[in-house]
Amino acid sequence: MKKILLLIVVCTSFSMNAQFWTEKSTGFSTATRGIGSISIPNATTIWASATDGTGTATNVKEITRSTDGGNTWTATVLNLGIGTPQLAIGSVSAVSATTAWISLTPGTTSTGGIWKTTDSGVTYTKQTTAAYSPNSFTNWVHFFDANNGVTQGDPESGYFELYTTSNGGTNWTRVPTANIPLPLNTNEYGYTDNFFVSGNTIWFGTSLGRLYKSTNMGLNWTVAQTPLTDFGSTASSGALAFSSTTTGLLISSAGLIYKTIDGGATFTSFTSAGYFSGNLAYVPGTTGTFVSTGATGSSYTLDYGLTWNVIDAIQHTKVEFFNTTVGVTGGFSTNSTTGGVSKYTGTVLKTSTFEAGNLSVYPNPVNDIITITDKGNTSFNSISITDINGRTIKAVETGNVSEFQMNLSDLNAGVYFLNISSESGKAVKKFIKN
Repeated sequence: MKKILLLIVVCTSFSMNAQFWTEKSTGFSTATRGIGSISIPNATTIWASATDGTGTATNVKEITRSTDGGNTWTATVLNLGIGTPQLAIGSVSAVSATTAWISLTPGTTSTGGIWKTTDSGVTYTKQTTAAYSPNSFTNWVHFFDANNGVTQGDPESGYFELYTTSNGGTNWTRVPTANIPLPLNTNEYGYTDNFFVSGNTIWFGTSLGRLYKSTNMGLNWTVAQTPLTDFGSTASSGALAFSSTTTGLLISSAGLIYKTIDGGATFTSFTSAGYFSGNLAYVPGTTGTFVSTGATGSSYTLDYGLTWNVIDAIQHTKVEFFNTTVGVTGGFSTNSTTGGVSKYTGTVLKTSTFEAGNLSVYPNPVNDIITITDKGNTSFNSISITDINGRTIKAVETGNVSEFQMNLSDLNAGVYFLNISSESGKAVKKFIKN
């Protein structure tokens, strides 16, 4: 049963539209290496995993990393020790230039799971409490911050194998069956790197076109049917991305486009043209800006998919954006010094100074009064506070202000999240209440 998302290999020339993408070298020593999973934890740091683009299904365990926003990249071959040759990278999730986690899919004689590095990818250590069994298939891992993460595998013992951690993976706990809707049948499973995130909300798609959703970092789940019959087969697949916990776009391999405004519970089709169904990314800090990529080109929309601007007509793999200035898309390398990845260098995307990096929250930890300030002087209009389980504790309409104070003396001690909204986007800040 194949769980790896379909990767169409054409290996066309990767010369780029200079007004949008600029080609860079991934640094992989072998030609025709592609980009599989991408993680961008901050404006300077980008991690990406390699895939084999030769069509021979070679098992590749290589990571490339940039610490200057995608300009230069350094590739490394994973050294995981004895008994790991059959393992393959499913996804990568980083929180800094030094710390990241990878999910590894199993082989016939090797067990998959989650590995962590704290030395920029030089060494990796398996986190054994994410106790995938030899019969399990590990699909992906995602960390919301340095402590809170979730990983998903296919059904084991009758329900999807999901683990969460609140201490960086030192201890993983399997999500109880009562918290996860059961698979429809034995043919329902997930796919590698097939998940979607907005704030503390995370979704993953299945082989039956269903969309599982958690609003509290993986602790509890619901499920809904999408217009797709399968998220990753040769007959049916789709590209999905969310701009918020409620709004997202879905593009099917059949060429249809849909929008959801209820977090994926329902999708409405509409008429548009110029998009690609291979991959889709929302551009944080914007209202309605998405970039689509595929085997035959890339394009962008500034209005939630109503109109699309075609960028080029060449092959792209994964695409990911951190904000309106930092974004990358994958391709296939020519050799160790040419190609494989391109960074966004255009000026066409709608810009917004309302981003998490411009927001100051102090004091943190806080006893009573917390102050939220936008250093870019961009106004925000509402703030809500959620706890670590995603429950809303407080909500206030601030009016259009660039600084606001909240009295938190009635909150219990613990970790909370400020969800700050403006006309041009949303940002999340974590704080600790003493």
